[in-house]
Amino acid sequence: METWIITTIIGATALVALYWGNVLSVKLPELDSRFDAKPFNCRPCLTFHIMWMFCTVFALVLWTRELFVYGLAAAFLVFFTVKIIDNKKVTK
Repeated sequence: METWIITTIIGATALVALYWGNVLSVKLPELDSRFDAKPFNCRPCLTFHIMWMFCTVFALVLWTRELFVYGLAAAFLVFFTVKIIDNKKVTK
């Protein structure tokens, strides 16, 4: 599969995962107490799970293994980046 298609899909998936990970990690625990658990109220965790799921769906639709592997690697990179950013935040 062409490199620019994989790069575009992973980039768009990363942007969507970062946005929805930020929004849903705050909104889901407010909806129900069952969502006040680690994967749902943790921004890096939710971002990671959203990203690898979207990359998996796109890899299945396009029937390519490379997109799945690179998407999973990118999900881990985004997870560690968001985790480092969250650890550097100062809360009062």
